[in-house]
Amino acid sequence: MKSVTHYLQTDNFIRVRVGIGKPAYKEDLINYVIGPISTEEKEILQKGVNKAAEAVLGILKSGIDIAMNQFNGKES
Repeated sequence: MKSVTHYLQTDNFIRVRVGIGKPAYKEDLINYVIGPISTEEKEILQKGVNKAAEAVLGILKSGIDIAMNQFNGKES
């Protein structure tokens, strides 16, 4: 995110975030974020990416406020 804001020279843009869960141990955070992904995790991640794509379409069609209400906290 830091490199995006650096190159855009602003942090004033809409962000759609995809959660990745949490590691079993706090100390493993870096490896958890950048380490290999299991087949099961890839399936979960793909669902999150699909939901994020739907959210982007919702933002474009209805605006950020309506899309946020529609997608935030919604389990798919």
